[in-house]
This record gives sequence, structure tokens and C-alpha cells, in this order.
Amino acid sequence: MDDFSLDSGDTFEPTVDIAETGPCSRTITITIPASVVDERLEMQLGTLVSEAALPGFRKGRVPRKLLERRFGADVRSETRGQLISSAYEKALATAELQVIGDPDFGDMESIKDLEPGHDYAFTVSLEIVPEFELPELDGVPVTKPIMEVNDEHVDGEVLRTRYRFGAPARITGPFEPLDRMVGSVAIHIGDSAEPFFENDRAVAVVPAVEDEGKGQFIGLLVEDLSDHLAGKSVGDEITFETNGPESHEREDIRGKTLKISFQVTDAERVTPLEISQIVEQFGLDDEAGLRAQIRLSLESRRDAEQRNAEREQVYEWLMENIDFELPPKISEAQAAGMIEQQRLEMTHRGLDEDTIELQLAKIRSESETASRKRLRLMFIMSRLTKHFEINVTEDEVNARISEIAASRGARPDAVRAELAKTGQIREISMSIQHSKSADRIVDTAKVTEMPAEDWNKLVDAKAAAKS
Repeated sequence: MDDFSLDSGDTFEPTVDIAETGPCSRTITITIPASVVDERLEMQLGTLVSEAALPGFRKGRVPRKLLERRFGADVRSETRGQLISSAYEKALATAELQVIGDPDFGDMESIKDLEPGHDYAFTVSLEIVPEFELPELDGVPVTKPIMEVNDEHVDGEVLRTRYRFGAPARITGPFEPLDRMVGSVAIHIGDSAEPFFENDRAVAVVPAVEDEGKGQFIGLLVEDLSDHLAGKSVGDEITFETNGPESHEREDIRGKTLKISFQVTDAERVTPLEISQIVEQFGLDDEAGLRAQIRLSLESRRDAEQRNAEREQVYEWLMENIDFELPPKISEAQAAGMIEQQRLEMTHRGLDEDTIELQLAKIRSESETASRKRLRLMFIMSRLTKHFEINVTEDEVNARISEIAASRGARPDAVRAELAKTGQIREISMSIQHSKSADRIVDTAKVTEMPAEDWNKLVDAKAAAKS
């Protein structure tokens, strides 16, 4: 039968009863009046009578009873689905509930049918945004790390730039730190016969010496990745196991043993460009001009990192001073949203792609406690966005996209199209909102300055204590 739809101008008001089943969970019972049920069934049957055509009958001339026998169950099922959808949206608007994730309607196969002349009631289980009070936000204690960009910093960035624009050369092995290889990968969960993930162009990089063997592969942080990759050659099949992070976006691999098989098909090693080549490529006069430009870039990055350090302290303070219960389970959508926000934020800060993927792998490997902490912060910042009435303009979104494009060496319009396709424009807007909200608090904070070297030691000590 054809697909019929209700008139979009639904005006009925369902009866809504809300039961609190937990700090962040609600069960709502929605009742649709019998008059609405009858009206919608009659509307659908009337449309069917006027539009249906069966062999031996002209269009609009099929007897109603015949149509009801043939299509009555389908009409009632379709009308039920439309009424449930419409009534649910109206119930949310009336109750002003902010829902997290997907509603649970139960087993749709067991939901009762519509009955002419009877009210229709159904129940939905929801998880909602937690409710909490904000503390006094003026005078939050914040330490500002102070650092002067010196010649040593410039030397290091010059070396990284030489490698970034260096000439890759194909190699066969044995692989050394920072060598990059491509190959086909298959990942199995435990002893499953079928792989849950396959890719013919997976990329792996032998971790740098300072990374102490740790690196990311296919978005996963592998503690002993160097042991598996270093010394291997093109043509080798590399097999190893790792554990699925407890807070990974995909629920089906959380805490599971992952068996990885990586067949190396190609590899390259980068030879850094000479400084004179970098100078020529950048269109500069000499090495002094290159170093001056790099110093300005480092100072700009320093300022951004300085502000980010102040925001991070605001985030920590908010977490310590705002308490509420979370939904019992982090959904795949929430976990994926957190990951994408972190990706966009690091891209905005100018981190290169390899560094970003490594940091995201570390975030995925966090404990459930750390992941829930990030989720709590998302709720807090969303609340602050409303509290401060933060708005994001189209120009601000475009500026952020331009920065992301510059970091990738891509055109802004191409990056915008990619972000729009994956639904990440909203994530960019949220990231800007949260940063602006944190900046409001930083602007009224009680600021103490500290040398960056001492600040880094303090941060490292805190991280070690948490570990």
C-alpha cells in the first residue's frame, strides 16, 4: 500500500504523566484521546479509499470493507506510529524535558494496537539532562603560566618544520622510530571468526623514542606498539592483542580483548629538508626571517596554550564545586560527541594530525570514572552557556573553520563541506560556546602568575598522583 502521512498541523494535546525513576531518568505515560484516534483512523482510511486501486476496480471505487480487510491492520499500525511520534514530541515540549540519547519505547512488537472509540496510552523511558545549582562564579582562583619563547624553543620548531615538509622516501625496513607504514588490518573481538573492523589502508607510525613505546593505532592507544612495529619490514604480518577501552565510543568493544592482524604493504621514512630549502619554500629572505616568523608563531601558540591552561583550571574548579548525579550509562552518541569536541579543540589549538590522534587514543583509554568526569563537564558547560546567554555568530564559526583548514593545509570551503556532511558544525559551535563561557569566568578570576616550568612540574605531579 502507499505511504500516507498525517496532516502536519496536529492540534491535539495528549495527557502526560511523569514518574521520576532516578536522578536523571523519567518514565512518561502519554495518553491520546479516543476522539483523536478515531479522527486519524478515519482520515487514513478515507485517504486510502480515494487513492487505492486494486485489480478489477477503478481508482477510488474499491469497496471500503474490502480495503479494511486487506489493509486495515497496516493502516492502524501506520497511524499508531504517527500518533506515537506526534504525541511524544508534544509531551516533551509540554514537560520541558531535555532528553539525552534515544527514548526507550520498549518492544515495539508488543505495543498494543489502536482501538476505535478508546483512548490510546503508551509509556516511554527517558534519560534527561541533570539539574543542579551554579555556585558564585566571581573570584575563581586561577594560575597563569608565564613563559618566554627562547632560541631553544625556536630551534626545536625549526627541526619539526624540517621534518614536516621533508621528503618521504619509500623503504622496506627494518622500521625505526617515526617511520610510517601502510597496510591492511583486521581486528577481531576475542575469538570471533569474523572481524568487526577491516581497512585496506590503515596507517601506523613507529612511536618516537621519547614516547617510551606507546602509540596509537586505528584510534586505540597501544602501550607496547613500538615492540610490535620496530624492526619489522614491508611484507610482514604483525599480530598483537590490546584491550578495548572501557569508555570507547563503540559499546561492543568496551573492555574486550582485541586481536589485531596488520599486513604491511608499504612504508616511508622522511628525510628533513635543509633550512635553506625551507627558507625558499616559505618565500623568505634568509634563515633569520624564518626564525623570526617561527618565533611569532610560537608566541601566538604560547598565548593560546596559556589561555587554555586557565580554562582547564576553571573546568577543574567547576567539577570540584558542582555536584550532581549522572545517567548510569554513557551512550555511544555521548562518547562520540566528547571525542569529536576534543578533536576540534585540539585542531583549533594547532596540533598536528598525528598528535591529535595520539591524544584521542589516550582519551579513549581513560577509565570509566574519567570519561564520566568529561560528561559531567559537558553538562556544566552547557548550563553555563545558558547562564551567560552565550551566542555564537556565523562569523565565529567560519573563523574557527578557517583555522582548522589552515592547520590541515586545506581550503575552508572544503573543510566546511566535510564538517557539514558529518554533522560537526554543531560540535564547533558548542566548543566555541564552552570556551567563551570559561573565558567569562577567567575574566573575573583571581589570577596568580607562575613560571611555566614550575607550572608544568605541578601539572605532572597532579597527573602522577591521579595515576
